Parts: sequence; structure tokens; C-alpha cells
Amino acid sequence: MSQPVLLKVYGNLYPADAADLEALVRASATCVQEGGDAVVTLAGDLVRISFEGLFFPVDDVLEALAARLTPGQKGKLDVLDLEAWRLTRHEFADGRITSRSAPLNNVLDFSGH
Repeated sequence: MSQPVLLKVYGNLYPADAADLEALVRASATCVQEGGDAVVTLAGDLVRISFEGLFFPVDDVLEALAARLTPGQKGKLDVLDLEAWRLTRHEFADGRITSRSAPLNNVLDFSGH
């Protein structure tokens, strides 16, 4: 029987290397999803995070990012909480992480959907 998807998490970090990949793979290891797809991947110097499932350790991933983030890296982590109907965006720039959150209805209105 299929589990409901409660969270969708998508993100990227650029430029990134194998050490960044390893840190994010370790930080996201407790995620709960169906299937064995890799959650964190590296393509060239771009790390991608793509997750749909029941649980994703957002705080652990942000902590791992904060420990490694350099001023030259940029990216984001979008967390769509379908149960709470909320989007939280964590942006990475200038060696810092900033976060903001809004109801998904507001996001859909803003984007014209």
C-alpha cells in the first residue's frame, strides 16, 4: 500500500563538491520515502536535493549546510508541507541561510496559478 506524500523538498547548492554531497547525504539519511531513489545527487558542481515522502530532516540538512557554506556558494531549499499547506524557502547566499514561509495558497496566487 502506498504512503501519502506529506512533504516535498527540492533544493540546490552551487558550486558544490563531493564533500558537500557527502555531508548532505549523511544529514538526510533519516528521511522516510517510498522507493530507493537518491535524495541528494551531484551533477558537475551542482548538488540537487529532490524528496517526496513522509519525513525529511530539514534541521539536520540546514545544520550541515551552515557548517560548510562558503560566501561563494548559492542555492535554496524549498520545503512544501502539504499537511500544513505551507511553503518554507531557505536561501543560501553570502555564507548565510535566510528563511521565509507562506501558505501555499499565497504562493499559488503570487505565481498566477
